[in-house]
Amino acid sequence: MAVLNLITSFMSAVQAAITPSVAAPGSMWHLLILKTFAFVADYGWRIVVFTVLLKLVISPLDFYQRYKMNKNQKITERLKPTIEKLQKQYAGDKQMLSQKQMELNRKEGYSYFSSCLPMILTMVIFITLWLSMQTIAQYMTFREYTSMYDEYRYVYSQIYDPVDPENVTEDEAKNKVIAQKIGQEVVFQMYYEGIDDAYIQTLNQTIKDWQAADVQAAADYEAAIAAGEEAQKPTVVVPEGFTLPDDFTLMREDVTSIKKVQASFLWIQNIWAPDVPWGSQAVLDWSTFLKGINKYQNASKSELPTEVHQDACNEVMYNEVMGKILSDTSHSRTNGYLILPILVVLLSIGTQILSMFQQKRAGQVNATGGAATSMKVMMVIMPIMLAVFAIQYASIFALYMVVNSATTLFFNFTFTGIIRLIDKRRHNRNYGISVGSTRGTVKAGADDAIIHYIKGANPNAGIKVVEEEQPEQTKADKKAKKAEKAQSSSRTVVRGSRPDPNELMSRNTSRTSDKPPKKR
Repeated sequence: MAVLNLITSFMSAVQAAITPSVAAPGSMWHLLILKTFAFVADYGWRIVVFTVLLKLVISPLDFYQRYKMNKNQKITERLKPTIEKLQKQYAGDKQMLSQKQMELNRKEGYSYFSSCLPMILTMVIFITLWLSMQTIAQYMTFREYTSMYDEYRYVYSQIYDPVDPENVTEDEAKNKVIAQKIGQEVVFQMYYEGIDDAYIQTLNQTIKDWQAADVQAAADYEAAIAAGEEAQKPTVVVPEGFTLPDDFTLMREDVTSIKKVQASFLWIQNIWAPDVPWGSQAVLDWSTFLKGINKYQNASKSELPTEVHQDACNEVMYNEVMGKILSDTSHSRTNGYLILPILVVLLSIGTQILSMFQQKRAGQVNATGGAATSMKVMMVIMPIMLAVFAIQYASIFALYMVVNSATTLFFNFTFTGIIRLIDKRRHNRNYGISVGSTRGTVKAGADDAIIHYIKGANPNAGIKVVEEEQPEQTKADKKAKKAEKAQSSSRTVVRGSRPDPNELMSRNTSRTSDKPPKKR
């Protein structure tokens, strides 16, 4: 019944809008971009915001990958001497060498899969987003046209409304040309600027200008005939005495304004087409339009009734609706300047260089041999592949790749700095409070050694012991001195242990006196 009502309304003088009935894609990415992020009206900036937030969501996985790569790097550096021994030991048996290396890495906690997991997730997101964004571009291209078709038919049917379409009177036929002219004018305004209530005054003035042009053309024609010159009779655009109907409106009920249809972004005229300077991409001709809507060429895919789809989506009707836009020369017909594809290539190369450097440091790839050759091949193939994507498909996907690569580089540098800071603090915790200083000389037996932290310092580093001249001692005196030193635990330095700071800080650190300590 709903389909029958739609067909009936379509055949009436003022048809119902068909755009709301066009089937929208419904996957997760489609809903996020078309619905959830609808608060960003401009589709270009919507993709930018969406990409940055998506990157923030998956950034913990990226950080985990960098952390694991850094851990693998340290394990590789620590095991380097052992690996070199294994390489010499199994120089003639590569299979056994590989097995021993894997056993050693596994024993030391080297992780192969954990650092690859975020990369796999990134590839899944990339592929699914690529497919989804192509579907979004096809849907939006078709929806933009149907919205202009709806407005054209709405305006057209208010001006040209024959009582019997099969037997059109002469007076009714005169209005057909002006109905088409006004419909194209309104569509042109709708595409580039949008429509509001104030535009009706501009439209009335435009009709008066056409009338004045008709009068001038008729006068020029009569003057040429009177002078005996050959002249072609001009076509009357505005019938004599024509005025817009009293109940003429530009917008349907409950609609106060129509936003501009053109989805531009910065230098790009049509974001649903590639950022290229060639072809009919800024304003699609019929053949390019058919390629751009892909599955929506089929009525069942668009979920429109077959009769409605056939009437709206055919070459004659398309050229009629888009007539003025297609013939316009006042607006740029260049859709882009290859800026996004170039940025995609440059950022891809930069990301690969950084990733290769990090993987080499982590010991995940070899700098020589087949792995090095594969890396060089990928550094050429990957940018070329992404450039093809950027040139052949909608600009929204190229924009996603640019923003994603830029944020990836930013996070890589940020995560690298954070990991280095973590390593530095962990490294510092491995060194305790050291006693001793290279500043000054401490006399033997003094309790005034400077207490401070020295990175990697020997607990006794910097203490220069100066033995004072002592009178010649007997064997008994020497034995007593030795026993006294053994009992003095406060003077004992335990190597490899971390002293209690409170105990150390309780010592007298003043250097006001150079007198030797009193004998106990």
